[in-house]
Amino acid sequence: MKFISVLFMAVVPLSLFASNDEIDVKHKNGTYIETRSIENLPDATIENQILTVSFDNVGIYSLYIEDDSGTIVYSSALPADGMEYNYDLSTVKMGLYRLVLSGYKGEYEGCFSIN
Repeated sequence: MKFISVLFMAVVPLSLFASNDEIDVKHKNGTYIETRSIENLPDATIENQILTVSFDNVGIYSLYIEDDSGTIVYSSALPADGMEYNYDLSTVKMGLYRLVLSGYKGEYEGCFSIN
């Protein structure tokens, strides 16, 4: 388990260690061009343990957050309607996390840290 944590930390860019930062969310399917003008990608930021997510797609997406060992520490839903939604992560301890949005048009992911 410790090896996975070290491996996860080794592949995550150091820019993700900021406590107030934009989360780079990408589509997991490599066949998509990951540009906003071609495909609508979710916008996500984390500030003071409040996750803000906006997505211009259509439908309900499941939103979950995994810790560096792959355990889901938070789950909710995201209406993909262009509005901004806030999720309180104050119960989540410090560490590295992966945000996943999953819906009918695929899965999107991004990494962030809580300091």
